[in-house]
Amino acid sequence: MMPEFYRFWYVREGGGALKVDGREVEMKPGQLYLIPPNTFQSFAAEPHVTVSMYWCHFRASIGDAEMFDLLKLPLYVVPDQEERMVLLFEQLIEAYRSLRLTKELRTRAKLLEILAVFLEHGGINEATVREIEPFEKLDAVLKYIEEHLSERIAVEDLARLVYLHPNYFIGYFRNLMGHAPAQYVTMRRLERAKLLLELREELSITDIAQQVGMQGHYLSRMFRQYTGLTPSRYRQIYCDGAKGISHDDDEEDEEGSEDA
Repeated sequence: MMPEFYRFWYVREGGGALKVDGREVEMKPGQLYLIPPNTFQSFAAEPHVTVSMYWCHFRASIGDAEMFDLLKLPLYVVPDQEERMVLLFEQLIEAYRSLRLTKELRTRAKLLEILAVFLEHGGINEATVREIEPFEKLDAVLKYIEEHLSERIAVEDLARLVYLHPNYFIGYFRNLMGHAPAQYVTMRRLERAKLLLELREELSITDIAQQVGMQGHYLSRMFRQYTGLTPSRYRQIYCDGAKGISHDDDEEDEEGSEDA
């Protein structure tokens, strides 16, 4: 299994063998795990062992993911206050199940509290924090991009947010993010399209293209380059996977219009 999201696991009872990209650790009660995305993961427990844990999944933007990589975080920590961890996860569950308008805000707040506990016990030092400071300068830029994916995003507008000349900004952004601003914006649009394909079955490919600021034919072409699948094929495989329907990897990709 190779999920595209982060996982928090807090072991309450039992345990087992967890493998992440070939590294194997023994899961025990009291351990809080932060499992990174895009890693090969497997878990096995003895048949007679009862395993109980709190868990949650969350996605991070590319900027956040780069920051987590820089932090060189351990796979797990052992928080010293079990009661606090139980309370945080119970409050997270309560917030997620809430019908209030503030549900998303409360859920995010509790998730950040759990992340704070992990970071507090993760052995981060001042030198590591200094490596992250340049990313903080880009925070306004990354937020602007996320909030304007359906619109035209100009390099000049992004550079203005951090008071840099556009030519200098392009190099500055590339050094930190590993991609030029235009490439990053395209990647974020494609990631947003993936999410909409997964969660919004009522939207046509044309609708999704509009929501991510791309023409339908251009989205189809770039999406196929990015994932190896057409948008509608990706949606079909994702939805069938959620229903337990498997597909052969060598099945021929569909051709034709994506506006269905």
